Amino acid sequence: MPAGEKCFKLTARFIGKPAAVKKILILTTIVVVSLVSLTLLSIFALMQTRYAPATVSFLFDHFTPYRITAQKAQYTPPLQLSLTDVEVGYQQQSMQIPKLTLWLSQAPWQQSKLALDSLLIEGATLELSDSSQDMLQNVKLNQLALKHVDISHANWSARDVNLQIDQPTWMSSKQQLPFGDIQLSAQQLYVRGEALDEVLVDARYQAHDSTIFGASFKWQGAELSGQAEQFGQGWSLINVTIFDLDLTTQSPQQSILKTFDTLGLHVQHINSLDVLRSNVNIAGWQFEQLDASLENLTLNQPIWQQNNGYISFDAERLSFNDQQFINPTAEIAFKPDGMDVELFNADFKQGWLQLKGLISPSHIALQELQISGVKWLEGVNQFSADLALAAQAITSLSIDDLKVKNSQFIQVEEQPYWQVSGLTIDGTQLEWQNDQQLGWQNGQLEVSANNASFDKLLTTQMVIQAVANQGKLTLERAFLPLKTGYIEASGQWDRASASRPWTLSIHADGVPSDINSLQSALPFSTQGQIEVSGEFSGLAGDYSMLAHSMTGQAQVQLHNGKLSAKSADGERSFNQTWPLELVSVNADRGRVKVRSKTAQAELTGNIDLTKMEFATLLLSTSTACQRLWSDIFSRTNVIEQTCDQQKLAPPAITGGEQDQETLSDSSPNTAL
Repeated sequence: MPAGEKCFKLTARFIGKPAAVKKILILTTIVVVSLVSLTLLSIFALMQTRYAPATVSFLFDHFTPYRITAQKAQYTPPLQLSLTDVEVGYQQQSMQIPKLTLWLSQAPWQQSKLALDSLLIEGATLELSDSSQDMLQNVKLNQLALKHVDISHANWSARDVNLQIDQPTWMSSKQQLPFGDIQLSAQQLYVRGEALDEVLVDARYQAHDSTIFGASFKWQGAELSGQAEQFGQGWSLINVTIFDLDLTTQSPQQSILKTFDTLGLHVQHINSLDVLRSNVNIAGWQFEQLDASLENLTLNQPIWQQNNGYISFDAERLSFNDQQFINPTAEIAFKPDGMDVELFNADFKQGWLQLKGLISPSHIALQELQISGVKWLEGVNQFSADLALAAQAITSLSIDDLKVKNSQFIQVEEQPYWQVSGLTIDGTQLEWQNDQQLGWQNGQLEVSANNASFDKLLTTQMVIQAVANQGKLTLERAFLPLKTGYIEASGQWDRASASRPWTLSIHADGVPSDINSLQSALPFSTQGQIEVSGEFSGLAGDYSMLAHSMTGQAQVQLHNGKLSAKSADGERSFNQTWPLELVSVNADRGRVKVRSKTAQAELTGNIDLTKMEFATLLLSTSTACQRLWSDIFSRTNVIEQTCDQQKLAPPAITGGEQDQETLSDSSPNTAL
């Protein structure tokens, strides 16, 4: 019988008998299961002997792409395998692990990869490179865990790490940490010179929009904790709190931000950040014992370009440019046009200040500025210079309500010395503009002081009242009582007009003439009290306008005056009671004439403001035996002796003999 026919008949026989087919299949299954079970039992039996490490090496070498050698292996049914003193090799890489525990999946081979429910590495010291994660590319892991592991990388290192990652996934060969749900603790994380201690992290790390559910660590003595969310390529801090931060360098925040950048946490936004009990330096502003709350701030934008951000703080001390504010409190809202200071107050210079208003780099609009009891006793000139420098960038300044009460300022660092005490200032709706040097534009201002002095000029209970309206400045009253007289002035200055016309009326009596600033301009010195009365007007658009327009007249007298002068070589002195009575000053469109004459003295001057180099102002006066010529502008004195010196003193007698000398030249002696 042919073989094909025989096979057909045998098949037909079994088809015709279903029970026989079923019996054969059962027998076949039993044989296969028995063989597999025998194999597993054999492997299990080997795992209980001293051949267990070799068995593990054999299985991994033949069924996986990995090379594993271990000093000790222990299998715990049903799926746990523990290895001790392990060396794991993959391609050209190898890794030493003190203890390695694997929990096999019920389906140990999935998607052409070895499937593990969990992989635990204990006590290892791992040196990672950008390709270290390639060792796990042929393993399908549900969970990766590290316990008491030290890790080093080119940019960072970590000590005593405990890590658990659910569903770890590497999407790139340069990815240092796999995506997944992460729980991490580390004794220390060291990044580019910065140490983060006692690190705890609970996070969901994803390719996009990752979340840190909770994190905490210590950094430079500070404790940081909170949450964060990723938006695009940047991170936002959510409900972060910092305790005991102590950073006094110029840019401390940059070091921690650089640390985060190295770890792939590029912080761009602050949703909510609280800083407590901290010392911080930000752009030269030094805070001591700071408690602050920051909300909705974008870190890659300047402070002036924040939108809808908010900061509130209080501190024991705030220092800036050697100025100290004690117990400052502030609430600041950020708007597109600047910082809205809802409140700022502090103890300052033994007094107190408070302000509210909008501040930007070029505009300041304050609703309120109050200063009370301030005593500024040093560094006034330096502060004035710093303030003037800062004001150059300000194009407009307005203060709705300005109040200065009972304050004191003293300047004794350089001459002329000055001071004011009991200072009170009331200002309303004040406006200044710096465009084209317009100056004070609008508002009312009243200034008074209990005492004030400038050089040797001392006044008590002074009052100054001024008003500005659309750039037209009116000095309604300036009254300065003196020890033996007063100074009173009024005037106008229209700064809104291109020609800037002005008028000034001044009356004074009892002004001491020995003021240093006046004496330094004269070639001689005077003592006495000045009385002056004058009225002038002109245009102040520029110097040329002033030189061609100043017109007016004044009368000046020196009461109880004395005049003293020295020749240029210092060999002769001249002293006299002030010889002039009324000095008249007349100005006609920039041409000024000064006249005064008595029987023994004359003061005359001709000044053309357009040709100051030809101006003259000369004083001549004489006593019984001397004559003085003084050129005031050149500060030159000529003193002439008009009496015969020999007639004033008898000849000297020496050695019992009398020697007489006759003068060959009887002309007067002159000294410069």
